Amino acid sequence: MDRKSLSGMIVCILILLPAFSTPSVAESETKLYVGIMGGNLLPVRFNFVNGWIVNIGNNPAYNVSYTFVITGGYNGVINSTFSDNWSEMPPRCGWGFFNDAYGFGPVTITLTVSASNADNVTKSVNGFQIGKRTLIPFSLLRSLIFALVLRLYVYPEQMKLSIL
Repeated sequence: MDRKSLSGMIVCILILLPAFSTPSVAESETKLYVGIMGGNLLPVRFNFVNGWIVNIGNNPAYNVSYTFVITGGYNGVINSTFSDNWSEMPPRCGWGFFNDAYGFGPVTITLTVSASNADNVTKSVNGFQIGKRTLIPFSLLRSLIFALVLRLYVYPEQMKLSIL
């Protein structure tokens, strides 16, 4: 398959993705969405792996806590944990953070988020650690999907205006 066909398929999937992922139940619930991004092969100075939490519901999330863990490496020497909590996360709001692990070898990146009025969410990704650089497969595609989620749930008014 040539690059042009592959590019066309990816663009079609990204265009159709919002049609299938839009919630059809009551939108007033509190719902958290998480993403793990970053870690691409581009030669940038800081190439940390990022975690993102977005409240895609219309109600605030209360007692939000998260744990962002990178474990693995050769001989299991990488074990970096970052966690925090907030009393309230406003609706249609997103927060990001990073974890700067150091080591060499295959790693597992896990983000766990919980809130008192929302379901617990856990996302896990495998990657490869080279020094401070964490490489994640399909990092640019993950960034595009997360940008679509932000566009659909955090900035829906601007999207409605741009369509009109």
